[in-house]
Amino acid sequence: MCDQTECRTYVNHVLAEHRRLHGILQKARSAILQTSGPDRDVTLAHVAQILKQVRGELGHHFAEEEAGGCMEEAVSRCPRLAADVKRIEQEHPTLLAEIDRLIATAEDGPADLQNRIALEHGFDELCTELHAHEAAENAVLRAGFGVANGDEPLQLQAIEF
Repeated sequence: MCDQTECRTYVNHVLAEHRRLHGILQKARSAILQTSGPDRDVTLAHVAQILKQVRGELGHHFAEEEAGGCMEEAVSRCPRLAADVKRIEQEHPTLLAEIDRLIATAEDGPADLQNRIALEHGFDELCTELHAHEAAENAVLRAGFGVANGDEPLQLQAIEF
């Protein structure tokens, strides 16, 4: 078990990772929207490149979660969270497959309006799924680290994509 300071360090790391991932997702959203703008400053090839960056970063983030650390520590502090953590980790391949599908759409699809709209809608759906995934992670963090030894409850704020 970790002491309260070490636990806060775990949680702060996960929250910092989430903020960093949000920045990358916002960059991808901006690029996707610019493909349909009047100036069309961004090409689908550029969008694919950014989505590959998102894919790499999420893959790394998920691998860290699956390797142990914060979620594992939350379960050790509150064993009833084991099923939640398992379900969260089981979502990782589906989320990565969705990003792979979006990358393929950007790389292989036609550069027409219909494909651009499909890409935008697919990305919005992915962000909704990632938001729910993050909320589930935050719930585990609250339950595992939220109140210990009479300390103040852990406050986690969702960051909008």
